[in-house]
Amino acid sequence: MHTQNSQIQTGARTSSELPAEQNALEALNSIAIVTKWKRDQEICGQESSPDHWYRVLSGAGRKFVIRANGQRHIVDLLMPNDFFGFASGERHACSVQAIIDGTTIACYPRKRIEALADTNPAVARMIRGKAFEAIGRLQQQLVVVGHTKAVDKVGALLVKLLERQADKRTDDFTLPMSRYDIADYLGISVETVSRSITDLKQVGMIALRGTRKVRIVDRMGLEDGEQTS
Repeated sequence: MHTQNSQIQTGARTSSELPAEQNALEALNSIAIVTKWKRDQEICGQESSPDHWYRVLSGAGRKFVIRANGQRHIVDLLMPNDFFGFASGERHACSVQAIIDGTTIACYPRKRIEALADTNPAVARMIRGKAFEAIGRLQQQLVVVGHTKAVDKVGALLVKLLERQADKRTDDFTLPMSRYDIADYLGISVETVSRSITDLKQVGMIALRGTRKVRIVDRMGLEDGEQTS
C-alpha cells in the first residue's frame, strides 16, 4: 500500500455530480487519506474493526467472504466513486481487495466522517445516498444471479458492468475483473464463464477484442435472455 496525504485529485469532480455533492466531496477531501493498492492486496479484512470508510477513486475492488469450506464468494464489485466499509456491527462481514494494480482509494477515519456528517447536512445526505447505492448493487446482484441459465447470468452481468462505466456514450468497455472473479460473483465455474462468453460472441450478442475488451452488440437481447431461446 502506498499512502499520500495530499488533497484528492482523481475522482473529486465529474460532470454528472451536482454542486451539493461536489461540496460534500470537498469537505470529505479535508479528512481523506489517499492510498494506492496493488492487485489482490487487501484493503480491509473480514472480521476487522470498521475504523474507516472508503471511496474508490480509480481502479476496482472485489468485496467477498470466505465460507467455512474455504470457498470464496464475491458479493460486490467496486468501481470508481463507490463507497464501502459500512458496517452495522463491530466487525466487517466481508474483505475487500484491489483487483487492478494501482487502485486508488480514499480512506476516511470513521469517527471524523461521522462528526463531519453531524455538522454538514450535504455530507450526511451524500453518505446516506452512497449507502443506498451499496444496497442497490446487492439487489442488482440478486437479479443477475437469479437467472436460471449460466449464459443469462453472464450476459446480465456484462450489461450491468457497461451501465457502471464512466463513459455512457459507448457500448465498449474493459472487464475490470478476471473470469475467476466473474465465476465467484455468479456462483458458477470459471469454465462455464468462459463457455458462456464464447456462446454470447458466437450468437452475435457481444464482440471481443482480446480477453478484456468487450462490446455489447445486442443489449436488449442480453437483458431479455434471448441468447438462450
